[in-house]
Amino acid sequence: MEYPGTKFTHQIRLIMLIIFLAAFFVISPIIILYTAGYRYDWQNGLLKETGAISIDVEPADAVVYLNGIKLQDKMPIRLNNIAPAKYSLRITMPGYYDWLKEIEVKNKQTNYTKEISLIKKNKPEILINGKINNYAISHNGRFIIYNVQNNKNSNTWLLDNNSRKTTLLSGLNSPEPADIHWAEKNNYVLIWDSALPYSRLVIINAENPSKQIDLVKNNASIKKFEWANTTDPQLYFSTKENIFTYSPTTAKSKIITKNIYIDWHVENGQLWTMQTETSTNQFKITRDTLGFSSVFNRLDATEINPATGQSEVENLQIMAARQNTILLKNNKISQMILLTNTNKHKIDADKFLISKYNNWWLMWSQWEAWTYSEGEEPYLLNRSGEHLQEIIPLDKYNTLALTWADKTTVLFPYYLVSHDFINEKIEDLSADTENKILYFINQDKNKEGIWKLNY
Repeated sequence: MEYPGTKFTHQIRLIMLIIFLAAFFVISPIIILYTAGYRYDWQNGLLKETGAISIDVEPADAVVYLNGIKLQDKMPIRLNNIAPAKYSLRITMPGYYDWLKEIEVKNKQTNYTKEISLIKKNKPEILINGKINNYAISHNGRFIIYNVQNNKNSNTWLLDNNSRKTTLLSGLNSPEPADIHWAEKNNYVLIWDSALPYSRLVIINAENPSKQIDLVKNNASIKKFEWANTTDPQLYFSTKENIFTYSPTTAKSKIITKNIYIDWHVENGQLWTMQTETSTNQFKITRDTLGFSSVFNRLDATEINPATGQSEVENLQIMAARQNTILLKNNKISQMILLTNTNKHKIDADKFLISKYNNWWLMWSQWEAWTYSEGEEPYLLNRSGEHLQEIIPLDKYNTLALTWADKTTVLFPYYLVSHDFINEKIEDLSADTENKILYFINQDKNKEGIWKLNY
């Protein structure tokens, strides 16, 4: 039947219906697949799922380039429906070092670039002139104690970074530079002669440096000491006979136990000890010895030095303990033993540090750097022949400064991205991570002193 005035015959209308139906059944799946994240790879003739890219770094107004194309979005950046492939990512900001990495987007996965703080480009500036033997900064970066070589003597000075005032700590002059150890959570410091037996162990409150307490004068030969990890100042130390606790604020000490141990360590009020277990001829590690007293782990003689099969336990020292991990060091060889309740890991290292961020352990020698997080296996972070000297965390994301024989580099360990930082030989690197200030000693005759670098 034909309607008057119509231009479409029945046959034409039928053809149009068939075309519309065919278009619907062809286009609808394409739209559905597209919204589901699928893309057609014309080069390889394949239908592929897509992924996503998520970027959130500091500073928030940093500029991001993907394959050389500038992204207009500000942080955080989220790119969806990205074809699976490898991409060149560059994050840049005037006055900062570029951050460069090749990233890979995979099917139905998001590639995250986050928890990164770009490092500022600044020139170091001299803080203290002179031939500096060593130095140490307080936990909050306010104070620096340092030793200056003056003819045949080493003088110990205190710098208050807030007031810029320097104070000569009288009575501490010595032919040899003193060692310095700050408390972790307050402004008390311990200054001592490194050689045993100690001739002095002087406790100073940096906020009142005129008052000094020498533990050696009131105690027999002290074998070991360490600060408690508490806000109130508290020191633990041991003689051959006893282990003591000492309060600088009250100037009183008390015996907490007999010293019948090969070595000891205090963490959060718990006394960790190592001693010989006569029934098994093993070396027993005990946690909370004066409390619930549980055997944490044991070591056989051959586990300490398998080359000789001898115990050599006198060379074994407890370096640190945290929660369910303890670190021992063999002072005779470049080796550390990391113990958990169930596992033992031997690591070729002679230095260590526990980052105050995320309870992250760092252990290194000149050739290797290892990291460890509780519940995981130790991880080889770096191996090199460039003579690694120091490793220092720089921020809450555990960005690292690595000092080598003639330079210092920055490493973003979770991404294995690195770049140069200081292109000259430096010593005694340390960082005030809250204020992002790096300190180091330069021994060059034209640059002798302690330098600071805002990063």
